Amino acid sequence: MTTNLKFYFSKPKMVKMSIMSIGILLIGHYCFKADIQAVRMIGVLELILGMVILFVGLKSFMDKNPQIVMNENGIMDKRILKKIIPWNQLEKIELTMQNNQKVLKLNVSDKFSNDNFKWLYVKTAAIKLNQNPKTVMLNLDQLKFDSDLLISYLNSKNVDFVNEDIFRNLTGWNKILNKMLY
Repeated sequence: MTTNLKFYFSKPKMVKMSIMSIGILLIGHYCFKADIQAVRMIGVLELILGMVILFVGLKSFMDKNPQIVMNENGIMDKRILKKIIPWNQLEKIELTMQNNQKVLKLNVSDKFSNDNFKWLYVKTAAIKLNQNPKTVMLNLDQLKFDSDLLISYLNSKNVDFVNEDIFRNLTGWNKILNKMLY
């Protein structure tokens, strides 16, 4: 059994994000050249949005570091956590779909503190953290991972693991493309 499980950014997803940002930049440039002031302002906002998305997409594309690491000590998501969540602080883990995205839902014990989250995540997810402070959602949608390996790894841990078939609503080409991207 693998002692370390690592999740990296999915390169096709990052390329898709970069292409989308170029489209937003082109629309913003077209709007910026308009004669109407309100349309120009929309163009400026689209240019800013397109640059931010392009920066994030390219930065993620070039990032060679694993985003989520699971090892004998616990689970670490470098995108939102400052330090590792030990296995003994995890009460239940669910692999599920939420809002059309694959997520790993971690129910943590009372020992887990919200101080473990990075500052930006605490600020942007404040409402979610206040509603349910003992649930940590790890978004797997932009990451490349082998779902069978993940399921067998989590089943081997001494934690309550619930596996929802994350590919159940996909049919035909969607299922084939999804398997290729992950």
